[in-house]
Amino acid sequence: MRAEVLATSAALGTLPGSGTVAPVEPETVPVGLVDARSDRRLLVRYRVLAFTTAALLIVLVFVGVPLQLAAGQAGVVNAVGTMHGFLYLVYLYFAFELTRRLGVPTWQMILVLLAGTVPFCAFIAERKMTRLYEQRTGEIDAPASSAAGADA
Repeated sequence: MRAEVLATSAALGTLPGSGTVAPVEPETVPVGLVDARSDRRLLVRYRVLAFTTAALLIVLVFVGVPLQLAAGQAGVVNAVGTMHGFLYLVYLYFAFELTRRLGVPTWQMILVLLAGTVPFCAFIAERKMTRLYEQRTGEIDAPASSAAGADA
């Protein structure tokens, strides 16, 4: 009986007969990564949106804007700008979710979120987030060139 009282009081964090609360160790829960399958799907969605957003921004800045300014053709800016703007909002959601799950510091999270507004930066941010994900999960992929070189 005494063992049961001690076990119950330890679970509740109280000392029997004293009415005081004993310090209870909090459970250690990983900061973000919960389910390997859903986390991997989140990474893939983030990567697709990062590439798409970056490619559309590059087309917008280096093709659409010069066409609009030099030739007065606003069609590319209107079409690509609208697609980039919509997909950037979706990118923001997935980038925020991924950086939150990876436990990225706030200042780095802001940089990742802003990467979709500067040409070529989303490519760099995507690479860094993928490497961080692989480090945290241990899913580092072997380069294909080393596997091909081993057979030769």
